[in-house]
Amino acid sequence: MSLFNFLKSKKNIKSWSEKSIVIFSEGNVYNTTNKPVIDELIKDIDVLYITIDKDDELLLFNHEKFHPVYLEFDFWGQLLMATIKGRLLITTTPSLNVLALKKSPNMLHYSYFMHSPTDLHYYQKYSFDFFDSVVCIGEFQLLSLKELEEKRKTALKEKIVIGLPYYDIYIKESTVVEKNNKTILIAPSWGSNNFLNYIDYDLFEIVYNAGYNIIYRPHPMSYKYEQEKINSILEKYGNGYNGLRFELDKCKSPVKSIIQSSAMISAHSGMVIDYLVLSQGMLLFYDIERKIDNLENIDMISKPWDAKIIDENAFKIHNKEDLEECLNKLQTIHNSDSKITDIINIGCSADKIADFYINKFRKLQG
Repeated sequence: MSLFNFLKSKKNIKSWSEKSIVIFSEGNVYNTTNKPVIDELIKDIDVLYITIDKDDELLLFNHEKFHPVYLEFDFWGQLLMATIKGRLLITTTPSLNVLALKKSPNMLHYSYFMHSPTDLHYYQKYSFDFFDSVVCIGEFQLLSLKELEEKRKTALKEKIVIGLPYYDIYIKESTVVEKNNKTILIAPSWGSNNFLNYIDYDLFEIVYNAGYNIIYRPHPMSYKYEQEKINSILEKYGNGYNGLRFELDKCKSPVKSIIQSSAMISAHSGMVIDYLVLSQGMLLFYDIERKIDNLENIDMISKPWDAKIIDENAFKIHNKEDLEECLNKLQTIHNSDSKITDIINIGCSADKIADFYINKFRKLQG
């Protein structure tokens, strides 16, 4: 960013930052979390939305109380955020004061609100230490924050359990999709957590031979770093197999694929808890070892909540024989409604999160 653009951005941001709730966003990937809360906030208060994604669709969102700004997050952009003046800044970006986003002495309160139905163990170390408050989706995240505070003797932050905004969207979407009992969703993560990188047999062929259609939903990062693997799967099965259907799911929302399938095959992926919350289907889980490298887990004794949930609700897959056995039994297994009760306000959290932030903003008024 040039000095001219820095001064221009600074002027635009300054005109709204002191009289608005400020939201800092990394862009489109977090819009299903941000947008439900924004919709509730702007019913009552102005929102300055700062995004570092030039293609962020919310830059085109038009409302008299919504003020979007694209900020190039180079040296000048980081400097601007480190000096911004206002009362309340909220974000789904962790590692405040650790990575590029620094606290401004002119901003009274920084708040993080959770955007994933997972515990805190696999976030980067010190992801939450410097926030003034954290909005959690369940009591398990609150307990993990307390554990980290006690371990590190850091200042106690305000912690409140309210819920997960994107479930407001997902629950509505799920009511208009029909289940297909002969379809299996294959949803790997990417990189070291992509179970397809570890197995030495053709998972897709085994699923087809068991008589199931396939929905394949690669992780978004796989399109950037594992396109060759995706291409090889498409080349072999893109047109289906022995009359069975193949679908590549590139939709932003996973809801249609989740609801349509009678089972999902995955491993350590953000979709695992989503599947257990939204679907009555079975979870077939590849229990591959997660690599620990400077993560919060190093300072924690407790077992991650999501690991407990997987232990209680998933069929663990360790080899080809486990997979074949599970597929053969699938038609005789009937799963009940989701037993996950640890995430609160599923489908109705955004207005409650907005109320919390509006009240916080007004209390901070000098």
